[in-house]
Parts: sequence; structure tokens; C-alpha cells
Amino acid sequence: MAMNSIIRITSTLFIALAMALGMSVGAAQAKEDVTLTLTELPGQIRLIPGEAVELRLETNRTTGYTWKAKVRGDKQAVSVGKGMYTAPETDLVGAPGTTSWMIIAEEPGTATVRIVATPPGGGAASVSKLKVIVMKG
Repeated sequence: MAMNSIIRITSTLFIALAMALGMSVGAAQAKEDVTLTLTELPGQIRLIPGEAVELRLETNRTTGYTWKAKVRGDKQAVSVGKGMYTAPETDLVGAPGTTSWMIIAEEPGTATVRIVATPPGGGAASVSKLKVIVMKG
């Protein structure tokens, strides 16, 4: 077997193992800080102090809905940045963009980050949740 084939097979097995363990390939090979990005709720994640997760949800501003992040539980366990809207990369009217929040683990505890979507003119809001468990480092 040629050396290139062995390297290719080894790389493929490494990637498969990383994916099976729930790691992104970039995270498995990176030596710097890594930010995990979530795109669906509800969910749960475990972090240690100093780690971060980016929560990114599809947002369509033309509908009039607004998003707000609220923390429940051990509020000192996490800090949540202000939601940042990113416009879509298209000129199509009504195309959705994304809103993202950076969530940073601060100290051990369990917090729930609630993303509240309020319809235009008020009314019943829908709530999505991310449970964040911050473990001791």
C-alpha cells in the first residue's frame, strides 16, 4: 500500500472518530480557542469556565418578530452578549438572515438561556431554550 493511501485512510479514520465523538473536524485539529456554534433549539451543552458557544438562529426581519435572550437559573454561570443580526447575502426581498448570541461560561452552575420570539404587535411569544451546565475546570 502506498504511503499516500495510508495517510488518506488515517486522515479519514481520524475525521470519522472526531465526528463520532461529537467534535467538529476543525475543533479536533485546532490548538487555539474554539467556538462551538449551535443552530437549533432546544438543547443542552456542558462547558467549563472560559469556554464559549455561539447560538445562531435564522431570523426574518420582514415578519416583524423580535428576539430577546433571557437567562434563568444560575445567572452568574454565563454571560450572554447582545443579539447581533447579520443580513442575508442576497438581494431577495424577505430572505432570512441570522441573529447570533455569544454565550460565555463564567463559573460553575446551571443556567437556561431562553430565546423569546415576540410577534409584531405583542401576543403570545414562543420560547426556545438552551440549558448550559458550567462544570468546574
